[in-house]
Amino acid sequence: MNRPGRAARSPVVLGGTVNHVSKLASSFVLVSALALVPLHVHAAGEITQPSASASAAAAPAAPASLPELPKLQPIVLQEPDAAALQELDRVLERLTTGDARGKETARAAIAEVTPSVVPAVRARVQELRAGLDRKEAQGLLDDARKAGRKSLRDKEKAEKAEKAGKEKDKAGKDDKAPAKDDKASKDAKAPKKSKADKEKDKDAEDEGDWLEFVLASPKPKNDTWRDLVRLLAMERMLTAAGTTPAVRELLQMYSYFGELLRVDLQRQIAKLRDRAVPALIEGRQHDAKIVQRFASKQLDLLGRAIPGEAVGVTDPQALADILRAYGRTRDVDAVRVILSFSNSDRIQLREAAREAIAAIGEPGIWQLRDAYLNQTGNKAPREFTWDRIARELFGMYDRARLAEVYKLMDEGAAHATASRWVEATSAFDKVLARSPVFERRKEMAPAYVAHAKTLEEKEPAAALEMLRKALRLDPKGEGARKVEAEIAYLEGVTLIARGTPDKFPLTKAIELDPSNERAKRALASLEQERIEPQKSSLHRYVAAGGVGIVALIAMIAMIFLARRKPDAGRDAEGPRAGGNPPAPPAPDAPVAGAE
Repeated sequence: MNRPGRAARSPVVLGGTVNHVSKLASSFVLVSALALVPLHVHAAGEITQPSASASAAAAPAAPASLPELPKLQPIVLQEPDAAALQELDRVLERLTTGDARGKETARAAIAEVTPSVVPAVRARVQELRAGLDRKEAQGLLDDARKAGRKSLRDKEKAEKAEKAGKEKDKAGKDDKAPAKDDKASKDAKAPKKSKADKEKDKDAEDEGDWLEFVLASPKPKNDTWRDLVRLLAMERMLTAAGTTPAVRELLQMYSYFGELLRVDLQRQIAKLRDRAVPALIEGRQHDAKIVQRFASKQLDLLGRAIPGEAVGVTDPQALADILRAYGRTRDVDAVRVILSFSNSDRIQLREAAREAIAAIGEPGIWQLRDAYLNQTGNKAPREFTWDRIARELFGMYDRARLAEVYKLMDEGAAHATASRWVEATSAFDKVLARSPVFERRKEMAPAYVAHAKTLEEKEPAAALEMLRKALRLDPKGEGARKVEAEIAYLEGVTLIARGTPDKFPLTKAIELDPSNERAKRALASLEQERIEPQKSSLHRYVAAGGVGIVALIAMIAMIFLARRKPDAGRDAEGPRAGGNPPAPPAPDAPVAGAE
């Protein structure tokens, strides 16, 4: 009886469950349909619009209008230049085998290297890495350091003795005993040093330069000694270069040579300070564990261990490299700090911060959502990916920072629509002065081209300037070739006006724009002018020759007449004073007055 009853009740229970599920399903469908209704009704404009904040959150700007995320370029090792390798070898050769003067010149060259030396140093370090006898090099270095420390101590003692002698002469012999008592009391009161302090003192026990220590004990015929000198010299070259790639090579040297150079590398990084921070941040994820520990320790010693401390540098290039370093290491803890620089007025920092955000990517989405909430007062829609949120943020930053620039851009566009080219280009010039890489700069190019056309006849130089600016704004646009053709045409016309004609610019203008009739006419006119002088030059030469011949004949005639005129005068007037007496008369000639 129970089984039938149970069997009879079970369909009822199942039927009730099925009915309950069907009711839930129909309710869900109804709620979903009601949720979709406001969208269609809103689209039709039949109900009241939602609030501005809700609208901003529900209908964000189209992705096409948002700025693109810049890509962080990977680290590319440059190939060494042949000239740089040759110069590096020359300096190292002078340092190891040269005379005293050559060594001094090499020391000066080490301190004056440029960043171009980094690839050459990397290549030579790789060679030393394979050929250096580490054990012998360590022994040579230890001996040189001991000798160097002894020399420093002797020098210090000599200086102290000289100073004590001067004080003794000045103060007298009675002050000697109290001084010893004071020293003894100070030694008694001195606190005991911890193990860490002792290790620090051990690292810094020789204050001098290791390179100078090794050079002070020269062994030019020993290959290991020469390799050690080269290694220490190249280490100082990287320090003198002081760039992030140079510090990367310093860390690589530590991974290659380990404890042989640890203390000296630590000193070089202490000299670089903030300039070493970007490479040290990257070094915390180095392939070698010893480099990771070394980099972390050096950041701690420099006070740059956390992102908030690391960005407290004053050098803009170092700060940009630090931001990129956090991007390369994909440090999520640094996202908030990086975002604070993504709206910087400095293009260098702004681009570096955005590259870092793009490199970190998805792991930083929650910090991006928080920044979106702080900027807009609304949560980012759930469907927004990290890159969409980042682009939205950067777009809002740009609009807020460039509000005045956008206003000037709109004014210029309005003037251009009304064909007021002077006013339009003036407004665009102000836009470019405030933001040289403004995203809408391509829209300005037609206005500059139109303004140039109005200046071609009266002010060709100003027209050229306008056209060149238009080409810079849109170098790959549809009308870029025609703009280049106009520039070449105006350059050719300007040369003709100066009296130094050249057909090359006009030929280039025709090649860029075969429909440029003005360039064709100017080139044809220039060719005609070059032919006509050849025809008329013969006439000019003949005329000039005739004039010259006539002048020569006239000169000869004048000389001939000038010579004959004095002779005729002497025949009429008798002899001149001081001249020869006249010839006596002939015997048969009658004498005047004789009968």
